[in-house]
Amino acid sequence: MRYLAASLLIIFYFMLCWVCWRSYLRRQAIASLNADESGDYIVIGYASQGGSATRIAKKTAQQLEQAGKAVKVLSLNQITPEVLTQASTFLLIASTYGEGEAPDNGNRFITRTLGALQSESLKTLQVAILGLGDSSYKFFCGFAHQLQHELQHRGAHFITDIIEVNLLDESALRHWQYYLGQISGQAHFIDWSAPAYSDWKIVQRTCVNPGSPGAPAFHIKLAPLGTAIAAGAWHAGDIAEIGPGNCDGRIQHFLTTVSRTDIPHELLRHSDLTINEQRLADLAQLDDSAFVSSLVDLPHREYSIASVPNEGSLDLLVRQVNIGNDQYGLGSGWLTVHAALAQPIRLRIRANAHFHSPDNQHPLILIGNGTGIAGLRSHLANPARTNTRNWLFFGERTAAADSFFDADLLRWQSSGLLARVDRVFSRDAGIGAPRYVQDLLQLHAAELQQWVAEGAAIFVCGSLQGMAQAVDDALRNIIGAEQLELMADERRYCRDVY
Repeated sequence: MRYLAASLLIIFYFMLCWVCWRSYLRRQAIASLNADESGDYIVIGYASQGGSATRIAKKTAQQLEQAGKAVKVLSLNQITPEVLTQASTFLLIASTYGEGEAPDNGNRFITRTLGALQSESLKTLQVAILGLGDSSYKFFCGFAHQLQHELQHRGAHFITDIIEVNLLDESALRHWQYYLGQISGQAHFIDWSAPAYSDWKIVQRTCVNPGSPGAPAFHIKLAPLGTAIAAGAWHAGDIAEIGPGNCDGRIQHFLTTVSRTDIPHELLRHSDLTINEQRLADLAQLDDSAFVSSLVDLPHREYSIASVPNEGSLDLLVRQVNIGNDQYGLGSGWLTVHAALAQPIRLRIRANAHFHSPDNQHPLILIGNGTGIAGLRSHLANPARTNTRNWLFFGERTAAADSFFDADLLRWQSSGLLARVDRVFSRDAGIGAPRYVQDLLQLHAAELQQWVAEGAAIFVCGSLQGMAQAVDDALRNIIGAEQLELMADERRYCRDVY
Protein backbone atom coordinates (compact mmCIF):
# COMPACT_ATOMS: atom_id res chain seq x y z
CA MET A 1 0.00 0.00 0.00
CA ARG A 2 2.91 2.30 0.84
CA TYR A 3 4.37 1.74 -2.67
CA LEU A 4 0.98 2.39 -4.25
CA ALA A 5 0.50 5.59 -2.27
CA ALA A 6 4.01 6.76 -3.17
CA SER A 7 3.39 6.02 -6.85
CA LEU A 8 0.11 7.91 -6.82
CA LEU A 9 1.81 10.85 -5.08
CA ILE A 10 4.54 10.95 -7.74
CA ILE A 11 1.99 10.78 -10.55
CA PHE A 12 -0.03 13.57 -8.94
CA TYR A 13 3.14 15.65 -8.56
CA PHE A 14 4.06 15.32 -12.23
CA MET A 15 0.52 16.13 -13.29
CA LEU A 16 0.59 19.26 -11.13
CA CYS A 17 3.94 20.24 -12.68
CA TRP A 18 2.51 19.77 -16.16
CA VAL A 19 -0.54 21.93 -15.39
CA CYS A 20 1.66 24.64 -13.86
CA TRP A 21 3.99 24.54 -16.86
CA ARG A 22 1.10 24.94 -19.30
CA SER A 23 -0.23 27.82 -17.22
CA TYR A 24 3.22 29.41 -17.18
CA LEU A 25 3.53 29.16 -20.96
CA ARG A 26 0.11 30.74 -21.38
CA ARG A 27 1.02 33.60 -19.03
CA GLN A 28 4.32 34.10 -20.83
CA ALA A 29 2.54 34.39 -24.16
CA ILE A 30 0.22 37.04 -22.74
CA ALA A 31 3.05 38.88 -21.01
CA SER A 32 5.09 38.89 -24.18
CA LEU A 33 2.17 40.20 -26.15
CA ASN A 34 1.56 43.00 -23.67
CA ALA A 35 5.22 43.93 -23.26
CA ASP A 36 4.88 46.93 -25.56
CA GLU A 37 2.77 49.56 -23.82
CA SER A 38 1.43 50.78 -27.15
CA GLY A 39 -0.53 47.54 -27.53
CA ASP A 40 -0.33 48.00 -31.30
CA TYR A 41 0.24 44.35 -32.10
CA ILE A 42 -1.16 42.30 -34.91
CA VAL A 43 -2.21 38.98 -33.41
CA ILE A 44 -2.01 36.01 -35.76
CA GLY A 45 -4.01 33.02 -34.59
CA TYR A 46 -3.91 29.63 -36.25
CA ALA A 47 -5.81 26.38 -35.95
CA SER A 48 -3.95 23.60 -37.71
CA GLN A 49 -4.42 19.85 -37.81
CA GLY A 50 -1.86 18.87 -40.44
CA GLY A 51 0.50 21.85 -40.21
CA SER A 52 -0.59 23.93 -43.23
CA ALA A 53 -2.25 26.68 -41.19
CA THR A 54 0.80 26.89 -38.92
CA ARG A 55 3.09 27.28 -41.93
CA ILE A 56 0.91 30.00 -43.47
CA ALA A 57 0.70 31.80 -40.12
CA LYS A 58 4.50 31.95 -39.98
CA LYS A 59 4.68 33.26 -43.55
CA THR A 60 2.03 35.83 -42.68
CA ALA A 61 4.07 36.98 -39.69
CA GLN A 62 7.22 37.20 -41.80
CA GLN A 63 5.57 39.45 -44.40
CA LEU A 64 4.16 41.76 -41.73
CA GLU A 65 7.45 41.90 -39.82
CA GLN A 66 9.30 42.83 -43.00
CA ALA A 67 6.89 45.75 -43.25
CA GLY A 68 7.88 46.85 -39.73
CA LYS A 69 4.82 45.54 -37.90
CA ALA A 70 4.93 43.94 -34.44
CA VAL A 71 3.20 40.57 -34.49
CA LYS A 72 2.53 37.67 -32.17
CA VAL A 73 1.76 34.20 -33.51
CA LEU A 74 -0.33 31.91 -31.28
CA SER A 75 -2.51 28.86 -31.71
CA LEU A 76 -6.17 29.74 -31.17
CA ASN A 77 -6.28 27.80 -27.89
CA GLN A 78 -3.43 29.97 -26.54
CA ILE A 79 -5.36 33.19 -27.14
CA THR A 80 -7.14 34.60 -24.10
CA PRO A 81 -9.89 37.24 -23.86
CA GLU A 82 -7.25 39.74 -22.66
CA VAL A 83 -5.19 39.22 -25.80
CA LEU A 84 -8.16 39.97 -28.07
CA THR A 85 -9.42 43.01 -26.20
CA GLN A 86 -5.94 44.58 -26.25
CA ALA A 87 -5.17 43.82 -29.93
CA SER A 88 -5.88 46.20 -32.80
CA THR A 89 -5.88 43.60 -35.57
CA PHE A 90 -6.58 39.87 -35.44
CA LEU A 91 -5.68 37.61 -38.35
CA LEU A 92 -6.91 34.00 -38.26
CA ILE A 93 -5.69 31.10 -40.36
CA ALA A 94 -8.14 28.31 -39.64
CA SER A 95 -8.22 24.80 -41.08
CA THR A 96 -11.38 22.71 -41.12
CA TYR A 97 -11.26 18.93 -41.12
CA GLY A 98 -13.99 16.34 -41.27
CA GLU A 99 -17.49 17.81 -41.51
CA GLY A 100 -16.82 21.30 -40.20
CA GLU A 101 -14.71 20.30 -37.21
CA ALA A 102 -12.09 22.46 -35.48
CA PRO A 103 -8.45 21.32 -35.27
CA ASP A 104 -7.23 20.19 -31.86
CA ASN A 105 -5.27 23.38 -31.17
CA GLY A 106 -8.32 25.55 -31.86
CA ASN A 107 -11.22 23.52 -30.46
CA ARG A 108 -11.55 25.48 -27.20
CA PHE A 109 -11.23 29.01 -28.60
CA ILE A 110 -14.94 29.63 -29.22
CA THR A 111 -16.23 28.22 -25.93
CA ARG A 112 -13.41 29.29 -23.60
CA THR A 113 -12.12 32.56 -25.10
CA LEU A 114 -15.02 34.06 -27.02
CA GLY A 115 -17.49 32.62 -24.53
CA ALA A 116 -15.99 34.88 -21.87
CA LEU A 117 -16.62 38.05 -23.91
CA GLN A 118 -19.72 40.23 -24.08
CA SER A 119 -21.55 41.25 -27.27
CA GLU A 120 -19.62 44.48 -27.92
CA SER A 121 -16.29 43.52 -26.35
CA LEU A 122 -14.42 43.48 -29.68
CA LYS A 123 -15.88 46.54 -31.40
CA THR A 124 -12.41 48.09 -31.90
CA LEU A 125 -10.91 44.89 -33.33
CA GLN A 126 -10.18 44.57 -37.07
CA VAL A 127 -10.37 40.95 -38.26
CA ALA A 128 -9.52 38.93 -41.37
CA ILE A 129 -9.94 35.16 -41.72
CA LEU A 130 -8.20 32.75 -44.08
CA GLY A 131 -10.14 29.49 -44.18
CA LEU A 132 -8.39 26.30 -45.31
CA GLY A 133 -10.49 23.35 -46.41
CA ASP A 134 -11.62 20.89 -49.04
CA SER A 135 -14.65 21.88 -51.13
CA SER A 136 -15.64 18.22 -51.57
CA TYR A 137 -16.90 18.30 -47.98
CA LYS A 138 -20.39 19.61 -47.25
CA PHE A 139 -19.22 22.18 -44.68
CA PHE A 140 -16.35 23.68 -46.67
CA CYS A 141 -14.31 25.96 -44.37
CA GLY A 142 -16.98 25.34 -41.75
CA PHE A 143 -14.81 26.14 -38.73
CA ALA A 144 -13.70 29.44 -40.32
CA HIS A 145 -17.35 30.41 -40.75
CA GLN A 146 -18.09 29.51 -37.12
CA LEU A 147 -15.28 31.82 -36.07
CA GLN A 148 -16.67 34.62 -38.23
CA HIS A 149 -20.12 34.34 -36.66
CA GLU A 150 -18.83 34.34 -33.10
CA LEU A 151 -16.51 37.30 -33.68
CA GLN A 152 -19.26 39.28 -35.41
CA HIS A 153 -21.58 38.66 -32.44
CA ARG A 154 -18.97 40.31 -30.25
CA GLY A 155 -18.73 43.41 -32.41
CA ALA A 156 -15.54 42.73 -34.38
CA HIS A 157 -15.15 44.49 -37.74
CA PHE A 158 -14.14 42.41 -40.73
CA ILE A 159 -11.59 43.81 -43.14
CA THR A 160 -12.82 41.49 -45.88
CA ASP A 161 -15.07 38.48 -46.32
CA ILE A 162 -13.55 35.11 -45.44
CA ILE A 163 -10.91 34.13 -47.98
CA GLU A 164 -11.65 30.46 -48.63
CA VAL A 165 -8.75 28.27 -49.76
CA ASN A 166 -9.63 25.00 -51.44
CA LEU A 167 -6.80 22.44 -51.12
CA LEU A 168 -4.17 25.17 -50.60
CA ASP A 169 -5.07 26.94 -53.85
CA GLU A 170 -2.18 29.31 -54.55
CA SER A 171 -4.30 32.06 -56.10
CA ALA A 172 -6.36 32.35 -52.89
CA LEU A 173 -3.16 32.53 -50.85
CA ARG A 174 -1.91 35.36 -53.11
CA HIS A 175 -5.19 37.15 -52.42
CA TRP A 176 -4.47 36.81 -48.68
CA GLN A 177 -1.02 38.30 -49.32
CA TYR A 178 -2.65 41.22 -51.09
CA TYR A 179 -4.67 42.01 -47.97
CA LEU A 180 -1.56 41.70 -45.80
CA GLY A 181 -0.10 44.45 -47.95
CA GLN A 182 -3.20 46.57 -47.30
CA ILE A 183 -3.06 45.93 -43.56
CA SER A 184 0.67 46.67 -43.25
CA GLY A 185 0.71 49.63 -45.61
CA GLN A 186 3.57 47.91 -47.44
CA ALA A 187 2.54 46.88 -50.94
CA HIS A 188 6.06 45.71 -51.86
CA PHE A 189 6.39 42.03 -50.96
CA ILE A 190 7.55 38.80 -52.53
CA ASP A 191 4.76 36.58 -53.86
CA TRP A 192 4.67 33.21 -52.09
CA SER A 193 3.86 31.74 -55.51
CA ALA A 194 4.15 33.52 -58.85
CA PRO A 195 0.97 33.59 -60.95
CA ALA A 196 1.08 31.63 -64.21
CA TYR A 197 0.72 34.68 -66.43
CA SER A 198 -0.36 34.90 -70.05
CA ASP A 199 0.63 37.74 -72.37
CA TRP A 200 -1.96 40.41 -73.11
CA LYS A 201 -1.75 43.87 -74.64
CA ILE A 202 -3.37 47.23 -73.96
CA VAL A 203 -5.64 48.10 -76.89
CA GLN A 204 -7.06 51.30 -75.40
CA ARG A 205 -6.12 53.57 -72.49
CA THR A 206 -8.20 56.62 -71.65
CA CYS A 207 -8.13 59.02 -68.71
CA VAL A 208 -11.82 59.23 -67.81
CA ASN A 209 -11.73 62.02 -65.23
CA PRO A 210 -9.75 65.01 -66.58
CA GLY A 211 -10.19 67.98 -64.28
CA SER A 212 -11.11 65.83 -61.26
CA PRO A 213 -9.88 66.96 -57.83
CA GLY A 214 -8.85 63.33 -57.32
CA ALA A 215 -6.05 61.35 -58.91
CA PRO A 216 -6.40 60.43 -62.60
CA ALA A 217 -8.43 57.29 -63.35
CA PHE A 218 -7.86 55.32 -66.54
CA HIS A 219 -10.22 53.02 -68.41
CA ILE A 220 -7.92 50.33 -69.82
CA LYS A 221 -8.98 47.73 -72.38
CA LEU A 222 -6.83 44.63 -72.81
CA ALA A 223 -6.86 41.71 -75.24
CA PRO A 224 -4.79 38.51 -75.26
CA LEU A 225 -1.80 38.41 -77.61
CA GLY A 226 -2.26 36.14 -80.61
CA THR A 227 -5.71 34.80 -79.81
CA ALA A 228 -9.32 35.83 -79.22
CA ILE A 229 -11.05 35.99 -75.86
CA ALA A 230 -12.75 32.66 -75.24
CA ALA A 231 -16.34 32.46 -74.11
CA GLY A 232 -16.39 31.92 -70.37
CA ALA A 233 -12.77 33.08 -69.97
CA TRP A 234 -13.92 34.81 -66.79
CA HIS A 235 -17.12 35.59 -64.91
CA ALA A 236 -18.56 38.81 -63.57
CA GLY A 237 -16.81 39.47 -60.26
CA ASP A 238 -13.45 37.90 -61.19
CA ILE A 239 -10.06 39.53 -60.66
CA ALA A 240 -7.15 40.32 -62.99
CA GLU A 241 -3.74 39.67 -61.47
CA ILE A 242 -1.21 41.90 -63.24
CA GLY A 243 2.54 41.31 -63.29
CA PRO A 244 3.97 44.87 -63.19
CA GLY A 245 7.04 45.97 -65.12
CA ASN A 246 9.87 48.46 -64.69
CA CYS A 247 10.20 51.44 -66.98
CA ASP A 248 13.42 51.90 -68.99
CA GLY A 249 14.55 54.77 -66.78
CA ARG A 250 14.28 52.66 -63.65
CA ILE A 251 16.18 49.78 -65.27
CA GLN A 252 18.96 52.06 -66.55
CA HIS A 253 19.38 53.66 -63.13
CA PHE A 254 19.65 50.19 -61.58
CA LEU A 255 22.25 49.03 -64.12
CA THR A 256 24.31 52.13 -63.48
CA THR A 257 24.13 51.52 -59.73
CA VAL A 258 25.34 47.92 -60.06
CA SER A 259 27.92 48.85 -62.72
CA ARG A 260 26.55 46.47 -65.35
CA THR A 261 25.87 47.98 -68.75
CA ASP A 262 25.57 44.94 -70.99
CA ILE A 263 22.39 43.38 -69.58
CA PRO A 264 19.39 43.87 -71.94
CA HIS A 265 16.55 45.85 -70.36
CA GLU A 266 13.95 43.18 -71.17
CA LEU A 267 15.72 40.68 -68.91
CA LEU A 268 15.03 43.04 -65.98
CA ARG A 269 11.58 44.25 -67.07
CA HIS A 270 9.70 42.32 -64.36
CA SER A 271 12.44 41.94 -61.73
CA ASP A 272 12.42 43.51 -58.29
CA LEU A 273 15.29 45.99 -58.48
CA THR A 274 15.18 47.04 -54.83
CA ILE A 275 18.45 46.01 -53.16
CA ASN A 276 20.39 47.13 -50.09
CA GLU A 277 24.18 47.50 -49.76
CA GLN A 278 24.68 43.96 -48.44
CA ARG A 279 22.66 42.51 -51.29
CA LEU A 280 24.60 44.68 -53.73
CA ALA A 281 27.89 43.29 -52.42
CA ASP A 282 26.61 39.72 -52.79
CA LEU A 283 25.44 40.32 -56.36
CA ALA A 284 28.78 41.81 -57.33
CA GLN A 285 30.33 38.34 -57.13
CA LEU A 286 28.03 36.89 -59.84
CA ASP A 287 28.34 36.89 -63.61
CA ASP A 288 25.57 38.56 -65.62
CA SER A 289 23.53 35.38 -66.13
CA ALA A 290 23.60 34.38 -62.47
CA PHE A 291 22.99 38.02 -61.51
CA VAL A 292 19.73 38.16 -63.50
CA SER A 293 18.61 34.72 -62.28
CA SER A 294 19.08 35.73 -58.64
CA LEU A 295 16.54 38.57 -58.87
CA VAL A 296 12.94 37.83 -57.85
CA ASP A 297 9.87 38.98 -59.78
CA LEU A 298 7.91 42.06 -58.80
CA PRO A 299 4.79 41.22 -56.75
CA HIS A 300 1.47 40.97 -58.56
CA ARG A 301 -1.26 43.59 -58.40
CA GLU A 302 -5.03 42.90 -58.36
CA TYR A 303 -7.80 44.75 -60.20
CA SER A 304 -11.54 44.09 -60.43
CA ILE A 305 -12.56 43.24 -63.99
CA ALA A 306 -15.15 45.70 -65.31
CA SER A 307 -16.32 43.72 -68.36
CA VAL A 308 -17.52 40.27 -69.40
CA PRO A 309 -15.99 38.19 -72.24
CA ASN A 310 -18.72 38.79 -74.84
CA GLU A 311 -17.85 42.52 -74.81
CA GLY A 312 -14.57 41.66 -76.57
CA SER A 313 -12.05 43.08 -74.10
CA LEU A 314 -10.94 42.75 -70.52
CA ASP A 315 -11.59 46.17 -69.00
CA LEU A 316 -10.03 47.74 -65.90
CA LEU A 317 -10.55 51.07 -64.16
CA VAL A 318 -7.19 51.99 -62.63
CA ARG A 319 -6.52 54.92 -60.30
CA GLN A 320 -3.06 56.32 -60.90
CA VAL A 321 -0.95 56.54 -57.74
CA ASN A 322 1.63 59.35 -57.90
CA ILE A 323 4.23 59.09 -55.14
CA GLY A 324 6.17 62.19 -56.22
CA ASN A 325 9.31 62.92 -58.23
CA ASP A 326 7.76 61.35 -61.34
CA GLN A 327 7.39 58.07 -59.48
CA TYR A 328 4.17 56.07 -59.61
CA GLY A 329 2.64 53.08 -57.87
CA LEU A 330 3.96 49.75 -59.03
CA GLY A 331 0.83 48.49 -60.79
CA SER A 332 -0.85 51.77 -61.70
CA GLY A 333 2.39 53.27 -63.02
CA TRP A 334 2.96 50.28 -65.29
CA LEU A 335 -0.60 50.24 -66.68
CA THR A 336 -1.25 53.99 -66.97
CA VAL A 337 2.19 55.44 -67.81
CA HIS A 338 5.03 53.09 -68.67
CA ALA A 339 3.62 50.17 -70.68
CA ALA A 340 3.30 50.87 -74.41
CA LEU A 341 0.11 49.86 -76.19
CA ALA A 342 1.85 47.06 -78.09
CA GLN A 343 3.96 45.90 -75.13
CA PRO A 344 3.16 42.50 -73.59
CA ILE A 345 1.28 42.75 -70.29
CA ARG A 346 1.55 39.84 -67.90
CA LEU A 347 -1.97 38.94 -66.77
CA ARG A 348 -3.70 36.09 -65.02
CA ILE A 349 -7.44 35.83 -64.35
CA ARG A 350 -8.26 34.72 -60.81
CA ALA A 351 -11.66 33.24 -60.14
CA ASN A 352 -13.41 35.14 -57.36
CA ALA A 353 -16.34 32.81 -56.79
CA HIS A 354 -17.49 34.59 -53.64
CA PHE A 355 -18.26 37.68 -55.77
CA HIS A 356 -19.90 35.98 -58.76
CA SER A 357 -23.36 37.17 -59.79
CA PRO A 358 -26.34 35.66 -57.99
CA ASP A 359 -28.89 33.81 -60.09
CA ASN A 360 -31.74 35.54 -61.85
CA GLN A 361 -34.26 35.16 -59.05
CA HIS A 362 -32.42 37.71 -56.92
CA PRO A 363 -32.62 41.46 -57.58
CA LEU A 364 -29.21 43.05 -57.07
CA ILE A 365 -28.28 46.08 -54.95
CA LEU A 366 -24.84 47.32 -56.05
CA ILE A 367 -22.92 49.64 -53.71
CA GLY A 368 -19.52 51.17 -54.39
CA ASN A 369 -17.26 54.16 -54.65
CA GLY A 370 -14.44 55.33 -56.90
CA THR A 371 -12.86 52.66 -59.08
CA GLY A 372 -14.99 50.09 -57.26
CA ILE A 373 -17.63 50.72 -59.90
CA ALA A 374 -15.52 48.46 -62.16
CA GLY A 375 -16.42 45.36 -60.16
CA LEU A 376 -20.09 46.43 -60.13
CA ARG A 377 -20.25 47.18 -63.85
CA SER A 378 -19.37 43.57 -64.70
CA HIS A 379 -22.55 42.36 -62.99
CA LEU A 380 -24.67 44.80 -64.97
CA ALA A 381 -22.98 43.64 -68.19
CA ASN A 382 -23.52 39.97 -67.32
CA PRO A 383 -25.76 38.56 -70.10
CA ALA A 384 -27.07 35.91 -67.71
CA ARG A 385 -28.86 38.62 -65.70
CA THR A 386 -30.58 40.67 -68.42
CA ASN A 387 -34.05 39.97 -67.03
CA THR A 388 -33.43 41.15 -63.47
CA ARG A 389 -33.79 44.50 -61.78
CA ASN A 390 -30.80 46.26 -60.25
CA TRP A 391 -30.21 49.26 -58.01
CA LEU A 392 -26.88 51.11 -58.04
CA PHE A 393 -25.50 53.29 -55.24
CA PHE A 394 -22.27 55.07 -56.19
CA GLY A 395 -20.10 57.77 -54.62
CA GLU A 396 -17.28 59.90 -56.02
CA ARG A 397 -15.95 63.48 -55.90
CA THR A 398 -17.62 65.55 -58.65
CA ALA A 399 -20.41 64.81 -61.09
CA ALA A 400 -18.71 66.79 -63.87
CA ALA A 401 -15.48 64.76 -63.86
CA ASP A 402 -16.12 61.52 -61.96
CA SER A 403 -19.29 60.01 -63.43
CA PHE A 404 -17.56 56.79 -64.45
CA PHE A 405 -19.24 54.61 -67.13
CA ASP A 406 -21.96 57.24 -67.43
CA ALA A 407 -23.01 56.27 -70.97
CA ASP A 408 -23.36 52.62 -69.94
CA LEU A 409 -25.46 53.51 -66.91
CA LEU A 410 -27.79 55.70 -68.99
CA ARG A 411 -28.19 52.89 -71.54
CA TRP A 412 -29.01 50.34 -68.84
CA GLN A 413 -31.47 52.75 -67.23
CA SER A 414 -33.24 53.20 -70.57
CA SER A 415 -33.47 49.43 -71.08
CA GLY A 416 -34.88 48.91 -67.58
CA LEU A 417 -31.92 46.80 -66.42
CA LEU A 418 -31.07 49.52 -63.91
CA ALA A 419 -34.31 50.17 -62.06
CA ARG A 420 -32.69 52.81 -59.85
CA VAL A 421 -29.45 54.79 -59.78
CA ASP A 422 -28.49 56.91 -56.78
CA ARG A 423 -25.18 58.73 -56.96
CA VAL A 424 -23.56 61.15 -54.58
CA PHE A 425 -20.56 63.44 -55.15
CA SER A 426 -18.79 64.64 -52.04
CA ARG A 427 -17.35 67.87 -53.47
CA ASP A 428 -20.72 68.90 -54.94
CA ALA A 429 -22.74 68.30 -51.78
CA GLY A 430 -24.28 71.30 -50.10
CA ILE A 431 -24.51 71.85 -46.35
CA GLY A 432 -26.51 69.06 -44.75
CA ALA A 433 -26.74 67.05 -47.98
CA PRO A 434 -25.44 63.48 -48.19
CA ARG A 435 -21.74 63.33 -49.13
CA TYR A 436 -20.88 59.64 -49.19
CA VAL A 437 -22.47 56.47 -50.42
CA GLN A 438 -23.25 55.29 -46.88
CA ASP A 439 -25.28 58.49 -46.39
CA LEU A 440 -27.41 57.56 -49.40
CA LEU A 441 -28.21 54.18 -47.86
CA GLN A 442 -29.67 55.83 -44.76
CA LEU A 443 -31.88 58.06 -46.92
CA HIS A 444 -33.37 55.02 -48.65
CA ALA A 445 -33.59 52.70 -45.65
CA ALA A 446 -37.25 51.76 -46.11
CA GLU A 447 -36.84 50.91 -49.81
CA LEU A 448 -33.69 48.89 -49.05
CA GLN A 449 -35.57 46.87 -46.46
CA GLN A 450 -38.30 46.17 -49.03
CA TRP A 451 -35.81 45.00 -51.69
CA VAL A 452 -34.09 42.70 -49.18
CA ALA A 453 -37.46 41.29 -48.11
CA GLU A 454 -38.09 40.51 -51.80
CA GLY A 455 -34.86 38.48 -51.98
CA ALA A 456 -32.34 41.08 -53.18
CA ALA A 457 -28.61 40.40 -52.88
CA ILE A 458 -26.18 43.16 -51.89
CA PHE A 459 -22.76 43.45 -53.57
CA VAL A 460 -20.20 46.01 -52.35
CA CYS A 461 -17.04 47.01 -54.24
CA GLY A 462 -14.57 49.79 -53.52
CA SER A 463 -12.17 51.15 -50.96
CA LEU A 464 -11.31 49.14 -47.86
CA GLN A 465 -10.50 52.26 -45.85
CA GLY A 466 -13.53 54.37 -45.04
CA MET A 467 -16.23 53.15 -47.40
CA ALA A 468 -16.37 49.40 -46.71
CA GLN A 469 -16.77 49.65 -42.95
CA ALA A 470 -19.09 52.66 -43.12
CA VAL A 471 -21.36 50.83 -45.59
CA ASP A 472 -21.32 47.70 -43.43
CA ASP A 473 -22.30 49.76 -40.37
CA ALA A 474 -25.11 51.45 -42.31
CA LEU A 475 -26.47 48.12 -43.57
CA ARG A 476 -26.39 46.63 -40.08
CA ASN A 477 -28.35 49.60 -38.84
CA ILE A 478 -30.90 49.40 -41.69
CA ILE A 479 -31.30 45.65 -42.14
CA GLY A 480 -30.12 44.31 -38.78
CA ALA A 481 -26.91 42.50 -37.91
CA GLU A 482 -28.49 39.04 -37.77
CA GLN A 483 -30.21 39.46 -41.12
CA LEU A 484 -27.00 40.70 -42.75
CA GLU A 485 -25.04 37.73 -41.37
CA LEU A 486 -27.71 35.37 -42.68
CA MET A 487 -27.46 37.02 -46.09
CA ALA A 488 -23.68 36.57 -46.02
CA ASP A 489 -24.16 32.85 -45.31
CA GLU A 490 -26.52 32.64 -48.30
CA ARG A 491 -24.05 34.55 -50.52
CA ARG A 492 -26.52 37.43 -50.71
CA TYR A 493 -24.15 39.89 -49.05
CA CYS A 494 -20.75 39.86 -50.76
CA ARG A 495 -17.85 42.30 -50.82
CA ASP A 496 -14.82 42.93 -53.04
CA VAL A 497 -12.93 45.68 -51.19
CA TYR A 498 -9.35 46.81 -51.53
